[in-house]
Amino acid sequence: MPDSNTLNFGRLLDWIDGRLSADEAAAVARAAEQADDATRAEIAWLRAFRAVSAKTVLAAPPRETHAALVQRFAEYAQQRRPSLLRRLVASLSFDSGLQPAAAGLRSAGIQEPARQLIYSVEDADIALNIQPRQQSQNLDLIGQILPKGGAILERFSVDLMQGDTAIASAAADDLGEFIFEDLAPGLYEIGLRSQQIDVRIAPVELRR
Repeated sequence: MPDSNTLNFGRLLDWIDGRLSADEAAAVARAAEQADDATRAEIAWLRAFRAVSAKTVLAAPPRETHAALVQRFAEYAQQRRPSLLRRLVASLSFDSGLQPAAAGLRSAGIQEPARQLIYSVEDADIALNIQPRQQSQNLDLIGQILPKGGAILERFSVDLMQGDTAIASAAADDLGEFIFEDLAPGLYEIGLRSQQIDVRIAPVELRR
């Protein structure tokens, strides 16, 4: 049975195009004689394609058309060029469990949360409200991304993790709000990602 590496697609193409040494070409030819029907069909297709392509002549476009195509491609490439993703670590700026709420505190829209945490990065604050559930010891984590200084709110995806294990994912809505429901007490790490920034929040203890 011929070695599969001897008859892989790239090697067959090199053989048909005459790019192999004499010894290599002879080895491929011997393997082709013993090949299965599928490989023989592939060889026949490659030979037919090579014959057609050798007879096909593509006319060069007019100079003006070529210049216009180059310009359009350059504009497209500029629009599609990925921006540099900034990776940021958010710092805790407020914990309602440690100090009284300050006047004018940003809110994620949840009335009288059991505990509120505010994390900050250069472009935004992230408000996290930890709300106990009535029928169990579990909690809901309700958050909102609040842009600073008139910055435009981007679309964020939010990941909830415990160690290296992803627990859940959510997409922030048009107001930057997201929610994870019915979470067991414990330590959770939160990651928020948009096209521009990747924000990490150090492990947060969810407790009543």
